Amino acid sequence: MAQTYLALDTETYWDERLHEEHRAFDPRSNRHATAVRRVMAAATFLFSIDADGRVACGSVSSWSEHDWFDDREVVKQLFDNLRQHDATPVVTFGGLATDVPVLLLTAMENGLPLPPQLLDQPGRKGPRPHLDLGLQLKGGGRTWCHLSQVLLRIGVPAGLVAAKPNVSRPRDAAEWQTLRGHVELDCLLLAIAKIAWLVAQQTPCLRFEPAAIALICGFLRRRPDHGAKELLHAYAAELQFQFGERLTLAA
Repeated sequence: MAQTYLALDTETYWDERLHEEHRAFDPRSNRHATAVRRVMAAATFLFSIDADGRVACGSVSSWSEHDWFDDREVVKQLFDNLRQHDATPVVTFGGLATDVPVLLLTAMENGLPLPPQLLDQPGRKGPRPHLDLGLQLKGGGRTWCHLSQVLLRIGVPAGLVAAKPNVSRPRDAAEWQTLRGHVELDCLLLAIAKIAWLVAQQTPCLRFEPAAIALICGFLRRRPDHGAKELLHAYAAELQFQFGERLTLAA
């Protein structure tokens, strides 16, 4: 039986009005505070791993304020997407500290019901509906890793990782389209990092290079004109070479 995951990522910006209102009575307030941030774009990437370690890719979905008017509508579209896959766990990186609080605040502000994966259910037993890879790597320690650091450590090319830092708020339609490509790519890179973690956890039959290649190829079939397509093709070719070398050594 295949295990399916839904990689999720958001891009946020700080609301200057909320920031200034808060600064009126707390001068120490800064724009990094979660409560003054809004979602400007979001994306999900559906993928699954079967018992033989084969990876299959589903939909790549994304939304931005440019197409959906405001953060309420972007988050509503995201929540509707999660409900379509209500039995599928969501994967984030640091989501419990960043993405989820902003999504929750948006839901509270606009009366939006949360999808099953994001509900607060104390005492829940069984499979977790939200898997925070950043928290899994942190474990019981005090030090957090950044996803960009993890990606470099597992061999993802720096050219792909360089796009990871937060982007500024777009000013025109072309920049909004670039932002959608950015948040979609983040979901792919998160899925690749999740694969590396699953391999380390001794997931039966799963091999990193073939799985990562499958993710990249599945992503590009759905986004053939993505801005990072050349870098992704080159990375897939390098992974293929590395896997061939490993097989040669094993023989």
